[in-house]
Amino acid sequence: MDHCPICDVAVRPENLLRHVNDIHPRHPDTAELVEQLKAEPGRIAARTPSRPFRVTRLQVTIVLVVILLGVFAYYVIANFSHPATLPCISGTGRAYHWHTQLTITSGGNPVTIPADIGISFTCMQILHTHNPDGLIHIEPDTPEQNRVYTIGEFFGVWGKPFGSPSRMTVKTVNGTSPVAPPSTGVGLYDGESIALEYPSFTP
Repeated sequence: MDHCPICDVAVRPENLLRHVNDIHPRHPDTAELVEQLKAEPGRIAARTPSRPFRVTRLQVTIVLVVILLGVFAYYVIANFSHPATLPCISGTGRAYHWHTQLTITSGGNPVTIPADIGISFTCMQILHTHNPDGLIHIEPDTPEQNRVYTIGEFFGVWGKPFGSPSRMTVKTVNGTSPVAPPSTGVGLYDGESIALEYPSFTP
């Protein structure tokens, strides 16, 4: 240990220069002592060289996985989430829970109506499907939502134009009756079936 020549405090050799500068900055001998100490070897502590920054394979892998997950999430949201055209609901049908069967043919061939129409990651709309069987679920929650919905509104939720079907029939408890001309205003009632025939229809 060294001793400060001004205050005689014990100080490590590599810290003496800093001690004189910090503790006795206004002492008349400080400037001369600082120059002397700078000239003496070992008074200034050697700096430890910093370790070079290295990127490991694990770090690269983690970054790539995070980027890929972000891209995948963006793709899924952008392609499978559509703006809701009807209010989002709880899925319990608090006001009522009806089912209407929809059948579509294109040039005489049956058309598969997709599952999960009206259902996204963040919303289940009043009109929706669960399976690719054409069964439309109508499940309003509130008194304000408690009304009769139409086939045109279902096509709006589906994101498909109703277009111009060549024939439209509705099967009720009283039998089957054609609707002429086909109309988007046909209501969706519990237990009924709607059949639409198109010359050409792309789901």
